[in-house]
Amino acid sequence: MTLAPWHDAGMDNVDREALPLSLEPGISYAIARLQQLVFGSVSEIAQQHDLTALQFTTLSVLHRHGAPLSNSQLARRSFMAAQSMHEVIRNLEQAGLIKRIPHPDNRRKRPASLTAKGRRVLASCELAVAEFETRMLEGFSRADQARFLEMIKTAVRNLGGGFHGST
Repeated sequence: MTLAPWHDAGMDNVDREALPLSLEPGISYAIARLQQLVFGSVSEIAQQHDLTALQFTTLSVLHRHGAPLSNSQLARRSFMAAQSMHEVIRNLEQAGLIKRIPHPDNRRKRPASLTAKGRRVLASCELAVAEFETRMLEGFSRADQARFLEMIKTAVRNLGGGFHGST
């Protein structure tokens, strides 16, 4: 017997004709589509500021944390592989947007922090992202926006993706 590509062995005893078909997208699909649109828009905004989306994320993480972070700390908080973060850090340092100073207790560690230029570029980029988010959330009340953010953060926490404390 040849199975259709969508065959689910757990559904052998289910009448597929009786399954309700919805014309509405599922939550996962809608979130994936939103993620594509957000990432594409943020990438375009970052590019206008001579940054990649990953560089913008790294600058944002450094700003939110407030204290210098190591490559591995930045990689974890930016959802990147350590090797990718190494390249991002190198490019940001060459552009004068971050500085790395050897750790007083371990000269091999060189935590990164924002420079004044990095803060200016980040502020300009974040302003453009805020304008994009305003357009994205048009029609949402402030309370709806707060609930929407909390629901997203809760879903991320439920899947073990963070937002346990400070992000």
